[in-house]
Amino acid sequence: MNAGYYDAILPVREFRDDEAGIIADLRLPYRTLASVFVPSGRIVVAFVSDSALLTRMFAANWARAGTDQEPDATLYALTHSARGYGLDDALDEARWWSAAGKLMVVFGFGSYRLAKVCIRGICSAVSGDDILFLHGCALTLGKGNYRRGVVITGSSGAGKTTLVAGLLKHAGLPVTVMNDDWGAVSLSSGKSVSTGERMLHMKSSSVLAFRPDFFSSAPRDLYSYDLSEPDRTARILVSPEGVYGTSWDPTTAVTEHLAAIVRKPPGWTPPRQKRETDRVLMSGGDSASSPHHEAFFNGSLILTTAGDEQREEQRYHRLLNRTAVSWINNDSTPEGLVERFISAVMK
Repeated sequence: MNAGYYDAILPVREFRDDEAGIIADLRLPYRTLASVFVPSGRIVVAFVSDSALLTRMFAANWARAGTDQEPDATLYALTHSARGYGLDDALDEARWWSAAGKLMVVFGFGSYRLAKVCIRGICSAVSGDDILFLHGCALTLGKGNYRRGVVITGSSGAGKTTLVAGLLKHAGLPVTVMNDDWGAVSLSSGKSVSTGERMLHMKSSSVLAFRPDFFSSAPRDLYSYDLSEPDRTARILVSPEGVYGTSWDPTTAVTEHLAAIVRKPPGWTPPRQKRETDRVLMSGGDSASSPHHEAFFNGSLILTTAGDEQREEQRYHRLLNRTAVSWINNDSTPEGLVERFISAVMK
């Protein structure tokens, strides 16, 4: 997963204040509010759209905020081209962000997967300087004095799902999962919390990695298919407990360790110096790529100004300065991947 993946979804561009004002005047039929939890409270995002389907999915996915709550930011998910709303068609093919108005506008909105990308960027943009949103699975291992808070991160296909599924089956090692794929950590305290998602938006194949019998045994009210995708069975909204069972525990833990999963040839040597580790992690595993579309941390960042870039870089450096980092090379079997991870994190 690299810069091209996110740019293919839609790149972020800066919206002029006058253009943002026109969007705010549109009368759209659907509006719902969601809470995204952070260690210090929550971020409230309004979802405004002319799509009943996308609005229903958004409302099912996130924890509800009160109808009288003032949103921290707004996402306008518009299903037609810009011309359909009387605007210049040059506004198509991008995600438009107004930092002053705290709103994002996307035209030709069809896939709910794009909504998740937008929400991730919006939350990073409006959160306080102490909060960093991480792309990865946040969990704890062990109990008592041996309990470790860990974020498992890595590029798409590296083996994160395989690793977490293996950990949940590992005898004698208590594992609790707080976030499936993304969540906030406090840079001062290290605390991580669940995002508060009532239903997770997951690939069907990932669900089957955790519960091979899911679609034959799970009650139908535990999930719904994502009808916004061309393949309507490829992704689902699913109850976290339906996937993770009693291992799902949306409480608070201190993140002490960052485990970066990679697929490299046997014998690969990870970066040894901290400076090189930081550089590779922030470039998504390829030091030649842009450091601002990193796959390891959060590839949906809103970076329209130099100040945006500086803010995120500072956040990442603060995280890496307070956590241990382990590189786990997924070059053998799933069982070998699990044992390498446990050896690195629990030592």
